[in-house]
Amino acid sequence: ILKALDGRTVDLLLDLGTGTGRMLELLAGHYRRGIGIDASREMIAVARAKLGQAAVGHAQIRLGDIADLDAMAGQAEFIVIHQVLHYFDDPGRTLAQARQALKPGGEILIVDFAPHDLEFLRSHHAHRRLGLGEQQMVGWARAAGLRVANLESFPPSSREGLTVCLWRLQDDPDGA
Repeated sequence: ILKALDGRTVDLLLDLGTGTGRMLELLAGHYRRGIGIDASREMIAVARAKLGQAAVGHAQIRLGDIADLDAMAGQAEFIVIHQVLHYFDDPGRTLAQARQALKPGGEILIVDFAPHDLEFLRSHHAHRRLGLGEQQMVGWARAAGLRVANLESFPPSSREGLTVCLWRLQDDPDGA
């Protein structure tokens, strides 16, 4: 995740579906201003407390719907969507909304599970999708005017684990 920013510092980093705020904390040295958006008041409280404890004063947490980012149009240089898209029926629509918040030339980093068959995650953890496939991501990215610049897969450390994928998507002015 840190390698994706390649030592850069961006003006505005958006963390969509911020949850505990972990990505804002991890990447704090790589942005001048960070905004985490989440729909859960409980997670917002946790994220604010964690960022306060970590003395990350240049990030803020907002209540909001990451599938409706019109107010953020064209503002972010870098967007993180960490372990979020598998909760959506239509990740492509969510990605297209994220793209609208991206500045020209910006990047989106997506971290999520590769396809798997652990059906219990639907009933016990509200996953809508059992992972995201490479070709699905390429199609969603293309439809949103993005291109997949890089994909890294991290296999599980045990047989019961899941493969985690890290996609770097870049603005594609010739796409969509």
